[in-house]
Amino acid sequence: MNDELASPSVRRALVADVICVILFATIGRASHGEVLSPGGLLRTGTPFVLGLAVGWVIIVTVRIAALRWSAGAVLWASTIIVGMVVRHFTGQGVAVTFIIVAACFLALTLIGWRVIATAIGVARRKRRA
Repeated sequence: MNDELASPSVRRALVADVICVILFATIGRASHGEVLSPGGLLRTGTPFVLGLAVGWVIIVTVRIAALRWSAGAVLWASTIIVGMVVRHFTGQGVAVTFIIVAACFLALTLIGWRVIATAIGVARRKRRA
């Protein structure tokens, strides 16, 4: 692993992504009146955390900067695809409306925080110049 991958900003990006997925699972369970137990959150969140892990392997392998919106797009796609496939094969259900809601929420969070962070960085650089 090179120093670039171990940088504080990359570690923060990974943590932010995991928080997005956990937040998704928590909100989903709460909105359906399901218990927010550790086991329930683990069952709901695991397929999407696996998808997120696949996405991180891809962005590291392809060397996409973790803070770019394109990294968020790769992470979003892998999280949705792997998450839904795992849910299907574990009998958790993949209704079309669920796929749409999941895709929208995860796009807004996994891509969204990167777009906002980039805009803040650009604004800061402009102020310094």
